[in-house]
Amino acid sequence: MQIKLTDIRFRHGKPRKREMIDLSSYVLKGLDVTIEPGSKVAIAGLSGSGKSTFLQLLKGFTQPTDGIIELDGINPHLNKRPELFDQIGYVFQYPEHQLFAPTVAEDVGFGLRHTKLSAKEKETKIRQALDAVGMQDSAFSQRSPLELSGGEKRRAAIAGVLVLEPKVLLLDEPTAGLDMSSRIALFELLKNLNEQGTTVIWVSHQLEEILEHAPRMLALHQGLFAADGAPEEHLANESLRSLFGWEEPPALTLRRWIYETHGINISRPWLMEEMAKASQSILVRNVPCPQAAI
Repeated sequence: MQIKLTDIRFRHGKPRKREMIDLSSYVLKGLDVTIEPGSKVAIAGLSGSGKSTFLQLLKGFTQPTDGIIELDGINPHLNKRPELFDQIGYVFQYPEHQLFAPTVAEDVGFGLRHTKLSAKEKETKIRQALDAVGMQDSAFSQRSPLELSGGEKRRAAIAGVLVLEPKVLLLDEPTAGLDMSSRIALFELLKNLNEQGTTVIWVSHQLEEILEHAPRMLALHQGLFAADGAPEEHLANESLRSLFGWEEPPALTLRRWIYETHGINISRPWLMEEMAKASQSILVRNVPCPQAAI
């Protein structure tokens, strides 16, 4: 599904008659962006910059005050096609707080309750969703959600969205509160989903996470996009980092030092194999040549 936003503006509440509109009252102030099917995009920005509002507009939870949203070329608001938003899944921040059913299977299948699917078809979709997040049905389906670890709860909540087979998956700070092993497992899951064609868009405050996992970064500042593109390029920009008050990610600092001192350019310094190659090159350069025997 292609997502296209044209001059999107949003403010809370409706203006009163004859009220002079102050642009500073807008949360989003004129966004233009196109996200192609199968993309993987991270949304960065300071608190209050409009990141969550942006996701909610994409899902259709709220309508823009001005501007146009198009899903595969169709404006779902203007054309009264709200069902198009059903193809977009939304995972809230701390989604495990919404787990409530007696068993994991019942929780994952909650979104199917009003469908016309047979019980057998529902069971199949629930099993497939649990398999997709690495929670094989036989081991997890009949367990209580309260028995799961933090990472397992997060994956179960994502399975509850995947069971509806969305074309686009939106996640609001999906790694918040997770330990490192759970974060690694989560991004392996998102990588697999993306490789199968699902568009993945997530909000994050973790620059290292964005650098490692996002081919594209949209950086929101005061309701406008201050950057759009490869995070390794934008996060190396000192002016952009100053705008947000961000520190340079350690991987980029190390890449810059290696280039300045050894002339070696590392394209993806967050990957261990690339750092190992660079280290090997440095060692080879610094090994003294053996003197010929006299």
